Amino acid sequence: MTRFEHLTKEMQELVPFRIKYKDESWEMQLLAAFSAPFCPTFLTEYTTVIGSTIYFPSREYLLHRSDRAERVLAHEVVHLLDAERFSEPVFMGAYLFPQILALGVLTFPLLGWWSLLFLLFLLPLPAPFRFYFESRAYAIDVLTAHPHDRELVLEWAVEQFCGWNYYKMFPFRNWVRRSIMHWVAQTEKGKDQALLKVLLIYEMAVES
Repeated sequence: MTRFEHLTKEMQELVPFRIKYKDESWEMQLLAAFSAPFCPTFLTEYTTVIGSTIYFPSREYLLHRSDRAERVLAHEVVHLLDAERFSEPVFMGAYLFPQILALGVLTFPLLGWWSLLFLLFLLPLPAPFRFYFESRAYAIDVLTAHPHDRELVLEWAVEQFCGWNYYKMFPFRNWVRRSIMHWVAQTEKGKDQALLKVLLIYEMAVES
């Protein structure tokens, strides 16, 4: 059993999930076509959670970037725990807000041309709930980094929030930085049990 497989098994004791691969999934291929204009590396560099499934880029990704894959797994498990805490429908609706409101265009038969105004929600508007969930997950990226690299990882995380890869999710750098470090502090003080459990499982698995 590889270290990644051991970590996966331990994390599955915390929250159930399965692992699939984007290059073997037609659904991910389709999603990549929509995300290509703002996230061209969606299939090769990013891991995605849908329901209880974590989609890694490929089996080769796990083989050649195993250290990174372990940290990504911890990140995604935070999302799974939050989805379990709030319920999957609430989590997904909140995560996709406000862009999900663009579906209001489907009211065209009722509202006529006014329904086209819902398409304005497709703009890269700040996503407050996505910001909340990703702040918690990226705190794990900081916590699992080498102490000397934490500042670099934090700044990399800030770029994710403010850049196009997350569709300009929350382009307020200082606010993002403070939020991530808030969850880092809450974890280190033992005040957020979910994040602490993920961190402890990660540390025990990678040190074994």
